[in-house]
Amino acid sequence: MKKIIVCLSLVLCGFILKSQSSELAFSKSYSFEYETQYAKAITALTDIRIDSYQINLRLGWLYYLSKDYVKAEQFYKKAIALEPTSIEARFGLVLPLSAASNWNSVLTTYLEVVKLDPNNSIANYRVASIFYARKDYVNAKAYVSKVLKLYPFDYDSNLLSGKILLGQSKNVDAKKYITKALEYNPQSEEAKAALKKL
Repeated sequence: MKKIIVCLSLVLCGFILKSQSSELAFSKSYSFEYETQYAKAITALTDIRIDSYQINLRLGWLYYLSKDYVKAEQFYKKAIALEPTSIEARFGLVLPLSAASNWNSVLTTYLEVVKLDPNNSIANYRVASIFYARKDYVNAKAYVSKVLKLYPFDYDSNLLSGKILLGQSKNVDAKKYITKALEYNPQSEEAKAALKKL
């Protein structure tokens, strides 16, 4: 019985020490990040040799700030592997993918977010934007419409919807959305320019 108690005590002490070292490492890491010393911020976390979701997520962010997009992608993917339903890790992953102009992977990642959270307005809007840039107006409209159902007066989504409809030569419908965007932001030069195309 004493051996069991001793073993449990050692396990508990090890867990407490790891927890304390993790908290200290995060604290140091944030301080170094604030000073833009990203290499030291990374080392503060890698020195404790703990493989957790939050450490991988943070390392992804720090490598992204360091402009090491390959390593940033690797750590965000590790975080996703540890927490497969994580939306925040996927939003992190699109940062290095975008910086590397890997738009197919960006689109795939946003579509994963939409699969996990069908009403995620950020992911739906960005999927719509990518399809719009590719002149795939049908898919672009489908995704921006999801946002507009939840946020009917959203400036960006109304403007994008108007531009999509312009691309489809549906000028009457486009005008409604562009006008709504201008009601939200009367100073918008982009919306004014879109209106002139009608």
